[in-house]
Amino acid sequence: MKTILLLSAITLGILFPYGEQYTFLIRYLLMVLLFFSFLDIRFDRGILTKKHFVILLIMITSPVIIYYLINTFDHTLAQAAFIASAAPTAIAAPVIISLKRKKVEFTMILLILSNASVAILLPFILPTILGNGKNISVIQVLVPVLITFSIPLLASQIFKYTVPKVWRVLVGWKDSSFYILVANIYIATSDASSYIRSELSSSIGIVFLIGLTTAILCVVYFGLGWLIGGKEYAHEASQSLGQRNNAFTIWIALTFMNPVAALGPVFYVLFQNGYISWELYKHGKPKE
Repeated sequence: MKTILLLSAITLGILFPYGEQYTFLIRYLLMVLLFFSFLDIRFDRGILTKKHFVILLIMITSPVIIYYLINTFDHTLAQAAFIASAAPTAIAAPVIISLKRKKVEFTMILLILSNASVAILLPFILPTILGNGKNISVIQVLVPVLITFSIPLLASQIFKYTVPKVWRVLVGWKDSSFYILVANIYIATSDASSYIRSELSSSIGIVFLIGLTTAILCVVYFGLGWLIGGKEYAHEASQSLGQRNNAFTIWIALTFMNPVAALGPVFYVLFQNGYISWELYKHGKPKE
């Protein structure tokens, strides 16, 4: 049933992208999802591992390497690939890990590290990629992300330690947050679908190449994360490296780059959501 809902959300978002007008809700729905995901989160001394730094290094270096490799063939495609791969771990990644009953703490650490690192480094890297003098404020990038995940984290811990009876009831409702995820996926897919349609006035050839390149990047990042995570953290590492904060990079592309480059993270939204739907289907199949 859950798989059908996820696939329906993606299909409806592509065919009937009316959810585009509600994109302002994504952030608030995400905060509710994070609240439920953080209810039973636990921090301990061994939470930070070498795998975190390996994944972080890949996230920081791969966008620049990808850009220079592709730029020898096509500058526009290189920019789209760069901005699609430059996105930090998605704020929704801990939500998916929570639904899969894996270690949310692992993904939470990468969420903090990657978003902080990208926010600090991107303002210095992007002018080199663009070859212009545009400046990006670290505060502009980092503050919205910090607010979005810190408020749910603090609220969940306040409930846990001040009103444990209410906290236990909320933990029991945790699975119901899945339906909020479905709504978020529909809105995000609608927004991506609508944007792609509006940009089809660009050369269909470059749109196809951006889509193909982004699909390859999505597969590589999820797969590479799976290998790095090993038996213990395969799911967590794959989600942390593969599921990206595309809303952030779409904003960066539209503000400091160009609409065609923004197609990179827009396509990533579609491929990422499709993969996540398959993941949750595969995870729930044995139970069914």
